[in-house]
Amino acid sequence: MERVLITQDGKRVVVNKKTDPCLYESPYNPPNTGTAYTRGIDLYAHKARSGKIYFYFSHWSLWQGEEDSLELISKSEAEEFLLQKAGLTGHGSLDENDYKHLKEYGFNLLDENA
Repeated sequence: MERVLITQDGKRVVVNKKTDPCLYESPYNPPNTGTAYTRGIDLYAHKARSGKIYFYFSHWSLWQGEEDSLELISKSEAEEFLLQKAGLTGHGSLDENDYKHLKEYGFNLLDENA
């Protein structure tokens, strides 16, 4: 389903979670978790006709009465989000394939800068 998001400078970005690549998918109520994974934030990338890449969050919830929403974010906000996920273990962490996929979008999270 296509949705229109508006940039800060008033441009329309038409996104589609079914066709835009998902860069990070939150755990979705895995077995034996109770209610730990009934809300989440997924990260998507959208390539506009101009060639520019836009990043957006998909906030979702399994709870009745809570609306799902989409939010355009900057590349630096996306990178900060991904770095938080890179530090996790277990459900919600990033694996080797994730790092390779993210590198295609300019996120080289495994480059040490300390």
